[in-house]
Amino acid sequence: MSDLRLQTVVADTSALVSLAVPRADAAYDTYSNPDPLQYLLRSCSVSVPVEVIEELREIAQYQDIHGVAAPNVLAGRAHYTVEDPYHNEDTSDSRPTFGLDDGETDGIVLANARDVDGFLTDEFGGTNFPLIHAVLNGPRIVPTPRLIWEYARNDHMTHEEATTLLTEISPHRSWENSPYVAQLLSNLE
Repeated sequence: MSDLRLQTVVADTSALVSLAVPRADAAYDTYSNPDPLQYLLRSCSVSVPVEVIEELREIAQYQDIHGVAAPNVLAGRAHYTVEDPYHNEDTSDSRPTFGLDDGETDGIVLANARDVDGFLTDEFGGTNFPLIHAVLNGPRIVPTPRLIWEYARNDHMTHEEATTLLTEISPHRSWENSPYVAQLLSNLE
């Protein structure tokens, strides 16, 4: 992501929820600290598949921080495009079986059809990362923590602000024990 500017992106549900967590946390002040969801929506053209909207509506019913974050993403609807990836001449009419959830699968299909710069996801550990990498035909896989790190690296926010964001989001998204996130935090020091 460093060598090319991320101008167009398809985002999956987990990535959008992660970026909305700081605003959903009453202890985090998005008026004086960066709001990563707003950064994303203002810095590039964002598309999401219809399935992501359905997943966000489902998550919005939960009584936890994710249930507060999901409506924040839905409220930003004017700042992203919702598309059905299977109503495109470059895609099949049915969902492929990648072994991923429907939102991720539809996001990959949309990212490949739209030839965007990146596919934004929280999948950066385990077996799903290489699988997503293998089925993307052109777009780069952009893990959410890496996006935040890149904002600091490219002077859109300070290293301290990026560290605060990663530290703020981590316990809510089970990133606190991730070697990947630990390395990004180390690089911010």
